[in-house]
Amino acid sequence: MLLELSRIFTPNKKHCYMKNLFTLCACAFLTFTLSAQSEQAAGSYYLGTGDATTIMNVFSTGVMISPTVGYAVIDDLVVSGAINSDANDDIDLNLNVRYFWSGVFFQVGADNLLSAGDADMSISLGAGKYFQLNALSDRLYVDPQINYNLDTGFNTMIGFGARF
Repeated sequence: MLLELSRIFTPNKKHCYMKNLFTLCACAFLTFTLSAQSEQAAGSYYLGTGDATTIMNVFSTGVMISPTVGYAVIDDLVVSGAINSDANDDIDLNLNVRYFWSGVFFQVGADNLLSAGDADMSISLGAGKYFQLNALSDRLYVDPQINYNLDTGFNTMIGFGARF
């Protein structure tokens, strides 16, 4: 009798396959549950500093700071803008719309909306990755991105800012 019970409860190949299938289904369910949460919640504010790659020019040409302000109008859709001026007191207005999906964002922007100086308005498209700096604070973020401006071509930048 004891020998028969040990044969019944001894793991076999079918038992191991079922255990692996159950573990796979549990992990998949957990993944879908966690990814259903919104990355950028509606009502969040974003304060950015512009291109952080110019910090290397701090001693030669100086650092150009382009402050940006953004607002998440709905989950994962952020509208942001920047106002800058140059030495000639020309005001430059830029507007961007970002859509976040699985940690990546896609953006469309209109640069120089006021057509300041000799430059005309231009359209830009871009994509990037949003990283929270949890080691420092859960509000700070870095967002490396690549953009294509229809007038000037490709450029890369690293944004740095805070989310409230």
